[in-house]
Amino acid sequence: MSSLPDWVLKYKTKGIYAKKTKNGYALYRGHSERVAGKNYPVFRCDEYLGIVTEHEGLLPSRPPVKPGISVLRYGYCRVVETSCNMLRKHPKRLGLDADVLFVKAALDLEGKDYRHGYEGSWFAILFPGLDLVRDLEEAEVRYLPTLKRQVESKLMGRLGPELDEVLALSSNLYAVHVNGGWHLSDIPERLAHLAAKYAISFEIGGTHHGF
Repeated sequence: MSSLPDWVLKYKTKGIYAKKTKNGYALYRGHSERVAGKNYPVFRCDEYLGIVTEHEGLLPSRPPVKPGISVLRYGYCRVVETSCNMLRKHPKRLGLDADVLFVKAALDLEGKDYRHGYEGSWFAILFPGLDLVRDLEEAEVRYLPTLKRQVESKLMGRLGPELDEVLALSSNLYAVHVNGGWHLSDIPERLAHLAAKYAISFEIGGTHHGF
């Protein structure tokens, strides 16, 4: 019969080992293997899982932060993309590069219509590989001011007098890529309230919106 308490046994599945510590029990995922020169199997730790305590349960270990962290402006891009992405339909029907025009219009409204502005935003994830520095075709040059006005009008129509506040608050919301996954910075309480009011989802994600 195991000498471990029930609150530890609930975590001790196959391949999980427990070791008593001052604060509880440390859990490890590991295996035993034979080693030359020893007549008994040796435990090899594959992963440290954390500490189990009676009152708090498993307190997971915090993995070390691996190299390759990147931070992108997320909130503003999300507000514009979810509110205005259908504006890409018409220029696409006209045979224009709707993605480039849409992103340029959005970045212009943000005051960041340049290559690094694009590369530092979530638009680079939603619409990867855009060449924003190329010379626009004549028809695209003519259409871009119209699209800019449409984006502003669409945002105003959705957010009304709280447009400036939503854009200001969302501009401080970032997507952070760390340890192989995307995470969202903290959402201010006021922004969370406005997002719920206007049905804006800040859930991390999004793919290219093709038609």
